[in-house]
Amino acid sequence: MAGASPQARLDARAGMGGAPPRLATIVMGSAWNQDNTPIAAARVQLRNLTDGKIVATTVADEAGKFTYANIEPGTYAVELVGANGKIITVGQAFVIAQGETVATFVRIGSKAPWFAGFFNSAAAAVSATAASQGVTALAPVQLPRSSSGGGRQ
Repeated sequence: MAGASPQARLDARAGMGGAPPRLATIVMGSAWNQDNTPIAAARVQLRNLTDGKIVATTVADEAGKFTYANIEPGTYAVELVGANGKIITVGQAFVIAQGETVATFVRIGSKAPWFAGFFNSAAAAVSATAASQGVTALAPVQLPRSSSGGGRQ
């Protein structure tokens, strides 16, 4: 091996026979309650979103932290699973490539329906947009009565 190239010596030491070493692909995460406290011993599973299969399961530590190692590249989501095996909540989808480490979380949401704050947020958005355009007050507009169609005048 004395006359071999540095890459050949590295490959021989790694036992790869010329193939580059495979880098670890890792998913690290945390499981949280609605109030951002950790869920000790949370049961979590990693789902491949391309084929829908569960590729790994684990139990979080006392701080709610979990890790999946040597995951194949792809698109995944972490699911929090109850003692009965039913999915409680699902984290955000993420994509991971070979050799990457992804940090993610799964959190139990509130019991409020999805639309609970929608209208308040919409009103705030309209007010903010109007203010950015120089409108300082919003008032309902009274439309003139139509003189056609109803017979009334």
